[in-house]
Amino acid sequence: MKERLIIIVLAVISGLIITTAAFFVYQNFFSGTKTAQDRDQDSSQKRQVTENLLLEVSEPADGSLTDKRTISVKGTTNPENIVIVSSNQEDDSGKPSTDGKFSITIGIDAGANFLIVRSISPDGRETKKEIVVTYTTEEF
Repeated sequence: MKERLIIIVLAVISGLIITTAAFFVYQNFFSGTKTAQDRDQDSSQKRQVTENLLLEVSEPADGSLTDKRTISVKGTTNPENIVIVSSNQEDDSGKPSTDGKFSITIGIDAGANFLIVRSISPDGRETKKEIVVTYTTEEF
């Protein structure tokens, strides 16, 4: 009985050693380990993708009321992107300034208007925000 227990313990330990060695061999030779320069390039590409997909709309606020038939949609995106604003009534597009700020004037209908603001990067990726703006002439 004692010998069987010793054989089992030795088998488990040798299995762990072999598995650990195989893991390190795989990591070093077969997984295509990256150098620090490769990791830096990957990091800068991820940062660039994030910047390209940036879209912040500062005006109008979601759920806001207005008594004007035209409104200015203002915000920030990557300067390389194209901005498209769609309302119930029309679509309009524009290019942000060199600092990424944009302002696009668009007409709206009476009642609730669903605005879709899209920022499209040069490689075709798109980020969008949806905003509801209500046109009314009633006073509250």
